[in-house]
Amino acid sequence: MRAENRSIYTHQQVKLPSYAKINLGLSVCYKRPDGYHEIRTLFQQIDLADELTFSLRPREISLSCDYPGVPTDERNLCVQAARLLQHRTGSQTPGVHIDLHKVIPPGGGLGGGSSNAAVTLAALNHLWQLHFPLNVLQDLARQLGADVPFFLSGGTALASGIGDLLEPVELWEAPWVVVACPSLHISTAWAYKELKIGLTKKGECGKFQGFLRARPRLSAWSEWLENDFERVVLPAFPKLMELRGELLAQGAEMASLSGSGACLFGLFADRTKAQNAAQKVGEKTASFLARPTRWGYSEISTVFTR
Repeated sequence: MRAENRSIYTHQQVKLPSYAKINLGLSVCYKRPDGYHEIRTLFQQIDLADELTFSLRPREISLSCDYPGVPTDERNLCVQAARLLQHRTGSQTPGVHIDLHKVIPPGGGLGGGSSNAAVTLAALNHLWQLHFPLNVLQDLARQLGADVPFFLSGGTALASGIGDLLEPVELWEAPWVVVACPSLHISTAWAYKELKIGLTKKGECGKFQGFLRARPRLSAWSEWLENDFERVVLPAFPKLMELRGELLAQGAEMASLSGSGACLFGLFADRTKAQNAAQKVGEKTASFLARPTRWGYSEISTVFTR
């Protein structure tokens, strides 16, 4: 499913959506010699989106955001992405003001900051007329974060390495997605530590290749797709266990954490059930109704060529 076109472009300004992701499954394989963890995960972009407006400025880079607590200085990945492009191109690069309208809850495992960074790279590559090819932008994206490259591809991808090595895939079902985001903070470093994954490689590390070959119906996805973080995160946060149970009780074919949380998602075959579930879960915590989508560099580029 393609992303709805919510873009506006002039030669001085562009407004673009910045879509979230969920991890349909996530396996932590082993701890690498460099200190990172080798993972396998199936990324799925969904049409829950922030909105970014880029306005050309003579030289300076600035950011504003309407979501309390989101940094607007050099800690923000949008600013880091713009600085990285400026550094790469030298003193002749223009500046930009970025206005970030935040909808994706920060820190919940939905990749909002990484998505914002990828959209910033793609937008400024066009707005500043830099003409970098996609492989150069992918290299820059890796410097910003492990899952930033995914958002330059969008859609669905099987990821390995630290999440930065991508194999695009096509899903054969397009379920309704109910996202539940309680007001909890879960440290990713804590979650990895609690998993107690050593330097020994797991066998196949997840069932993803088998899942993609078997192409099971949505009702059987939970037999193939697991998130290793659930075994440490859910027992430690009973609220998440309760919400996961609520999603399943409302008819979700599967329900799981995204990343290490704290957001969960439920996959529904039926739109009405999904809408009812979003309303029911929304009585307890922030909830969103979404669908799978594709919005990457190729789709963003079409905004600038219309």
